[in-house]
Amino acid sequence: MKTIQIKKMIPLIGIAMSLSFFSCRSSKELMYMKDVHNNQMIKALADTATEYIIEPGDILYVSIKSMNAEVNALFNPESNMEMQSSNSYQKYTTPQGAYLYGFEVNDLGNLTLPIIGEIPVAGNPNSKIEKIVQQYADKYLKEAIVKVKLLNYKVTIMGEVKSPGVYYNYNNNFTILEALAMANGNTDYANITNIMVIRPQPDGQKAMILDMSASNSWAQKGFYLHPNDYIFVEPDKHKNFQLNAQAYSMIISSASLLLAVIGLLR
Repeated sequence: MKTIQIKKMIPLIGIAMSLSFFSCRSSKELMYMKDVHNNQMIKALADTATEYIIEPGDILYVSIKSMNAEVNALFNPESNMEMQSSNSYQKYTTPQGAYLYGFEVNDLGNLTLPIIGEIPVAGNPNSKIEKIVQQYADKYLKEAIVKVKLLNYKVTIMGEVKSPGVYYNYNNNFTILEALAMANGNTDYANITNIMVIRPQPDGQKAMILDMSASNSWAQKGFYLHPNDYIFVEPDKHKNFQLNAQAYSMIISSASLLLAVIGLLR
């Protein structure tokens, strides 16, 4: 009787082993740029193809300091109110602070500043805006020191990452690797061969698919992020097995119990 019972359980054992086999994945599936070799030169896009171009609606942090204390107060009100505070610049690093204290590029593509007036900035790379503002400041102010940063450089990361959310960048260039690092990396069920970047365009949304397991991802435009990009890290097929593992286990356990009861009744 026990022999018959064991024979009936063999298919169930086989199913359990098969499910276990298909639910396993290799660590190589989670390796970034696994085709890179030692001393290999990885080709990347030129700076002109990766930099973000300033558009109307962008919000900029502008600091202009000169020999004139009154001018400094106009452009740097925090220097008077919070000079000794370590949080004097933190108000710019929130959406509310950027909106209240930043300078918005108007519909005509101009940046309007006290004393200096309107400065055409739209259509220029982010990295060149500081130089443009410096040229205008030099016309009106003596020995002015200019600093300009884009405040609304945010991306949204969702899917198989450990800390999904909205993240802000304050550098001229921002890559998907940096964004994933901000989100504390991907989970064990991420499909890094099919990461989608959705980029807002004037006529719609542009989708770009990245294979982060290959070195040529550096040469794809989606590798270099732009403000308001959405990043979707999709789950690998193995996650379905993980989510249903408990159900599979219960089914197999119930079937094994049923066979055992039938064996006892015979």
